[in-house]
Formats: sequence, structure tokens, C-alpha cells
Amino acid sequence: QEVFSDKSEDEIENDGNGGLVSVSKEEEKIVEVKKDFAKKDIWNQIKEVVMFSGPATGLWICGPLMSLISTAVIGQGSSTELAALGPGTVFCDNMNLLFMFLPIATSNMVATSLAKQDKYEVQHQISILLFVGFACGVLMLLLTQVLGSWALTGHQMTYNLLKSPFPAFSGPKNAHIVPAASKYVQIRGLAWPAVLYGLVSQSVSLGMKDSWGPLKVLVVASVVNGIGHLVLCSFLGYGIAGAAWSTIASQVIAAYMMIEALNKKGYNAFAISIPSPNEFSHIFSIVAPVFVTMFSKVRFTLFDSIPFCTHI
Repeated sequence: QEVFSDKSEDEIENDGNGGLVSVSKEEEKIVEVKKDFAKKDIWNQIKEVVMFSGPATGLWICGPLMSLISTAVIGQGSSTELAALGPGTVFCDNMNLLFMFLPIATSNMVATSLAKQDKYEVQHQISILLFVGFACGVLMLLLTQVLGSWALTGHQMTYNLLKSPFPAFSGPKNAHIVPAASKYVQIRGLAWPAVLYGLVSQSVSLGMKDSWGPLKVLVVASVVNGIGHLVLCSFLGYGIAGAAWSTIASQVIAAYMMIEALNKKGYNAFAISIPSPNEFSHIFSIVAPVFVTMFSKVRFTLFDSIPFCTHI
């Protein structure tokens, strides 16, 4: 017992086998502190997820909100233009769904590069994805200007050529709304490069766990869109064309603000580079499943009523 005389009684315990074991109070405190840190860490993670996902959810609300503004304003003017707004907005929104692989690939690749703490690699990933987004935007611009009317009435045209139905956004009984819908689609198509370029820039911010910045941008865009609808449609009487112009104005402003936000983070949003074959392959491996899923979703929603119900 003289050997343990320098220890307090609290530090000496029986191990159950007749032996004595020295237990430090400091070690017990360390274990308790670690448990407290673990609990705090879990709550911090939950708080971080909520703080990120809350604003990110708002990003999905702004798109339907813009369509709702168009419907409310155009509906007060012409019933024909209101009917034409249906296939016009569905066409634009469905085509936008096909490019949802861009934000997914961008967030994935940027977050991976940030984890490596390699700023040069982050900038390179941003540059090649901006190129892909801009190239897709230019392609969609050309397609909507050249084939916009065909896309809206493709069912009849391809049936005469191929003797098989092809999905269209407007049937033969609604031929009178095609000119207005085509005008809407072609005007909206002018903004495709800015839309997809801004979409990539927005996804870079999300990859950096910044969801408040994109939300603020889309709130500004929604306000601009609403004011544009009131001025161009209600006061100046431009109708569905005014709705399209106000929408693309808000989209261009949103893209510009996202680009400026990316520049303020220390990255060059105007530096684009062509991906190498290996980089194309890597991007394709990420986006292929998403593209197939979105394409299938768009394709199935363009069935006629009976096949569509059967699919569901």
C-alpha cells in the first residue's frame, strides 16, 4: 500500500479479480468531452444541412413561379395566347430538363476538386464545364430558331413521312395556337447560351456549399420577370411575345449575376477550355445515367393520353 500512497483513494479501484487498477479522473473527463463534441458535431452537421438545403430548395421554386407569373398576366389578355403559352412553356421547361446533367456534373466535379484543395484543378473543371454549357446553349439556340415550329407540330409532319407517330406539343386541333407558341419558343431560345452558362456558374456555387448566393440571384430574376410582364404585357400590350422577352431578360440578368459571384470567389468565369477526350469520357460517365433518366421522363410525358396513362 505504500506504493500507492501518492495516489488518492478515487484513483484506486478493484478490477474484480483481487487486483488494483489506477483510473485517472482526467481520462474520464476526456472521454466525456469527446462525447459532448460528438453530440455537438452531429447537431452542427444537421444545422449545416438545413442551412444549405433550405435556400437550395428555393432554387426549384423560382422556375414554376416565373411560369405562374406568365400564366396570370397573359390570361388577362388573350385566351389564344394563354393556350399557346401551354405548349411553349412545356417545350422550354422540358428541354431544360434534358440539361440537368450539367449542374449534377458541375457540383460533383467541383466538390471533388475542392476536397483535394487544388485551386488550379477547380478552375480547370469550371472552365471545361462552362465550355460544355455554352456549347449546349448555342446548339439549343440554333435548334429553336430553325426547328422550333417543327418541334411544336412534329406529330403531323413526321407521321406523313414515317407513317408513325412522333411526340409533339400541339395537335392538329390546336393549329391556330402554333404561330403564337412558335414565337414564344423562338424568343425564349435566344437566351439558351446564357441560361446554360449561368446554370453551370450556379452549380459551382452549390458545389462550394453556397446556396444563399444563387437564391438571392433567382429572387432578383423573379422580381425582374414580374416587372417585365407587367410593363410589356399589361401596359404595352406585347402579349405572349412580351412574356418571352421579360423571361429571357431575367434569365440573362441571373446568368450575369452568377458569373460575377463566381469571379468574386476568385475564379475566372470567362475562362473556358475545350475538354480533352479523357475529360469528355469522365464527364460522360457522370452525366449519362442522368441524361437517360431525364430523356425518358420527357419522352414518356409526350405520349398520347392512353399510352401515357398506361405508362403511369
